[in-house]
Amino acid sequence: MKIHFLLTERLDGYVFNPHRPEGLSFTDAATGVKIEIRADGEEGDFGFGHRNLKLRANISCDATERQVGFVESLLNERIIRPNETPITLPYFIDQREVIASDGEIAIGYSPTSDFLPTELQELCVFIGRELEENAVRFVQLLRWLVKAGGPVNVRDRGVPCFSLYWKTTQEVYHSVPWPKQGPITIIDFGSGGLTWSDEDQQTLSRLWDTRNGQEPLAHQLLREAKGIVEHNSRSALLICYSALEVGIKQHISKCAPDAAWLAKYAPSPPLLKILKGYLPEIHRDKPDFENWAAIKLKLNLVNKFAEDRNKLAHSGESIAGSLNDYIRITEDLLFAFDVFEGHAWAKNRVSREFGKLLGWNSGAD
Repeated sequence: MKIHFLLTERLDGYVFNPHRPEGLSFTDAATGVKIEIRADGEEGDFGFGHRNLKLRANISCDATERQVGFVESLLNERIIRPNETPITLPYFIDQREVIASDGEIAIGYSPTSDFLPTELQELCVFIGRELEENAVRFVQLLRWLVKAGGPVNVRDRGVPCFSLYWKTTQEVYHSVPWPKQGPITIIDFGSGGLTWSDEDQQTLSRLWDTRNGQEPLAHQLLREAKGIVEHNSRSALLICYSALEVGIKQHISKCAPDAAWLAKYAPSPPLLKILKGYLPEIHRDKPDFENWAAIKLKLNLVNKFAEDRNKLAHSGESIAGSLNDYIRITEDLLFAFDVFEGHAWAKNRVSREFGKLLGWNSGAD
């Protein structure tokens, strides 16, 4: 016997590929969790770059006959089974009987999770968390894969956003009688353009199946920096530099495990020396790296970036260079690191000029 769960949330701050009005759908073969992003609303709302997006995650899980029966009584008859609920019936609120001794629920009253049998409460909590974690991870991997904008924090625990529903044999889902699950908040830091080509779907499936596959921390930090550029350019510069520093350290840890300790614990590593001198040592046999010397002049921008960062951090001086240039070189390098770590799709995420210099014949605008 099965109980079917559905988790939903509005996906604000994103637009969707107008060539796929049907939205996107992804299923984790290992767990059976299905995740969808679709345009909500009337058909006329589905203009260029669909907005009004709804994120959905659902799963069907095994349940006992008693659990299914309890849910069906609740949904079909609005009855709490007296011999299964841990709450003594009848139940009163402000001297008003809201649940009778036979379990009948008064009109206008919605019982809380306290009325569910303990094992059913535990099932709801477990499934709710699993769906939330999968939905958040999916959004993070997708935005990394397709280079979509959005904030570093997908979840904002301060504002409940996720809604959890369930059903057994019913045609439609009904709300689970418990507090809404931990939220997912996508703040509009500039609309993120989500796409979902067949290639995207295949690549994300591989990322999903990779053990501990997550959007890298360096990309999250860069996302945070880009999100506050207009409001606080100084903080954006410092965070952007941290993104580059973290990206280099984590890249070395992955590609040169023997140097992982130094990369992790050495304070303020000489970024330019690492980029010009050390990376050629650990990637010398990789075809994608053979034109690294062609970006030598671009890498000099990293040295200027470090000087401006130190001036700002240590004495509060104004920067001499361009923050936009620093963000661009950081983004290009982070995606280049992804390529060298085996993510061939990242070749299409670097800027056009950067990709041309490396001979990748690809790149973003």
